[in-house]
Amino acid sequence: MLTGGAVAVAAVAGAAALVTTGGSSEPAGASELAPRTAPVERRTLVSRETAAGTLGYADARSVRGTAAGTVTAIVREGARLRRGQALFRVDGQAVRILAGDAPAWRMLESGVEGRDVKALEYNLVKLGYDPGDVDGDYDGETAAAVRDWQDDVGWKETGRVELGQVVFQPGLRRAGEVQVEVGDAVRPGATVLTTTSRRREVSVDLDAEQQTLARRGASVQVTLPDGRSVGGRITRVGTVAHASGTDKGDDAPSATVPVTIALTGRRETGRLDGAPVTVGFASQVSRDTLAVPVTALLAVRGGGYAVQVAEGGRLQTVPVRVGQFADGYVAISGRGVRAGDEVAVPDEL
Repeated sequence: MLTGGAVAVAAVAGAAALVTTGGSSEPAGASELAPRTAPVERRTLVSRETAAGTLGYADARSVRGTAAGTVTAIVREGARLRRGQALFRVDGQAVRILAGDAPAWRMLESGVEGRDVKALEYNLVKLGYDPGDVDGDYDGETAAAVRDWQDDVGWKETGRVELGQVVFQPGLRRAGEVQVEVGDAVRPGATVLTTTSRRREVSVDLDAEQQTLARRGASVQVTLPDGRSVGGRITRVGTVAHASGTDKGDDAPSATVPVTIALTGRRETGRLDGAPVTVGFASQVSRDTLAVPVTALLAVRGGGYAVQVAEGGRLQTVPVRVGQFADGYVAISGRGVRAGDEVAVPDEL
């Protein structure tokens, strides 16, 4: 990435000519064609420092088995999960996903109460069954609704939900990394797969020396693997630095800070999980500043810069002071130049 100074050097190298100052006026040129111009605009210029990131999905959670046996079926990675869907089967017995943030830690049967019961009742309603009041009290109506559900999914109609038959996970989910295959033997407590939300996010291990670039709520620019750019907003910045390998070949480990970024807008980002991206963090921001394309700058003999303002078929050379360079533009100031003026720029090749 070019720094401001590097861009300035590049601008000088690409200047159309060396000019003298003094506000001279000259014809547009011998050609009958008027010069190509660009407006002087008020813009917000943002200079960025980049870091490598990884595009994935938010809120990864493990799903563990509670029974020993052989995996006889499992959902495919990346699948969008439906309420009540079987995530996997062990010895033919399904483990189904329900919406909720309560852990499934016990058998649910008549007489028990709690958040997990309320989550079960809520899901029964959404699946089209009637458990009575959604109040967290596992009563006869709840048991009757469970039996109806069990009948429809092929479970034994016991009116109770055994430990390990369901898992509760919040929001709309998708299948993440699947860690077993059909035919594998599993043991209780072993992770079978992960699920994630359907919301995209980017994770960055930011060099600790660049930590000041990352501020929660700040906007960033994310460049996707296909070269397109999307907006993002920093949602989390780690408070503890972690060692990550070695720094520049010596034995001292470099330190990084984890940064999480939520993508903004509705631009399609594909379904790649773990894809490499580039994140541009704002390092300098100039708001409501006069700016012109960098190619409009002319190097002045003896030092400095000027632009050529087009007016009445003539070009007025106007000296300017330059400020920040960003995104192909440069901030300028000086007498004789104002927003709305047209400045000459080189013809495109």
